[in-house]
Amino acid sequence: MTEFPVARRFDGGDAPLFIFVDHASHAIPPAYDALGMPDEVLATHIGWDIGAAALGLALARSLQARAMFCQFSRLLIDPNRSLDKSDLIPSEADRIPIPGNQNLSAADRHQRIEAYHQPYHEQLELALDQVCRDHEDPLILSVHSFTPRLLGDAQIRPWHMGLLWREDEPSARTFMAALAETTDYIVGDNQPYDARVFNYSVDRHVGPRGLRHITLEVRQDLVSNETDVDRVAGKLGPALKTLLPG
Repeated sequence: MTEFPVARRFDGGDAPLFIFVDHASHAIPPAYDALGMPDEVLATHIGWDIGAAALGLALARSLQARAMFCQFSRLLIDPNRSLDKSDLIPSEADRIPIPGNQNLSAADRHQRIEAYHQPYHEQLELALDQVCRDHEDPLILSVHSFTPRLLGDAQIRPWHMGLLWREDEPSARTFMAALAETTDYIVGDNQPYDARVFNYSVDRHVGPRGLRHITLEVRQDLVSNETDVDRVAGKLGPALKTLLPG
């Protein structure tokens, strides 16, 4: 099987901040024949977190931080799910069947874990090792995005962004207070997802180290193009700086 990069790193500087994006790409390795999905469907919210990679990169650049971006679609295997979860390799996403994920054998699942899920988490662990060597009290930022409206839902989700937290409530509260003071964003407190349910990468790598951290969810219509990404990054950056020393 052709070698496929599981992650990409960006070195924006030496700020005590590390950013990572689990769902940064909708790419499927060629051997999987796009999982039987049309490219235009893979490029929708079911294949990745639209705008999350661009936002993470913009923040890393503006705040002079390092970042890491997953390079495969969550439809291949979801790096933000534990190995025992039924949606680790989803058979459908937002009611859309994924042909290449139907009736997978145990060997098929194991191969994807060994080739993609495990190497990604190994690289994330190494990146965090380096951050912890370089900084005494770094802030870790996990960036995601969410679709304005799930298939079949009548209403658009009301939040512009959400803060997901479980172990580090002080960082989340400080960040939410800064956003409330400097922006007019409607910010969800563990909405639209609950970090006590959906936060595997943070729970695996960040929480056990006792590091300060934030999981940020941004609504995709706010970060769907470069101009909007820069606008959102410009508003988030000052709020994040309130959590950095100096």
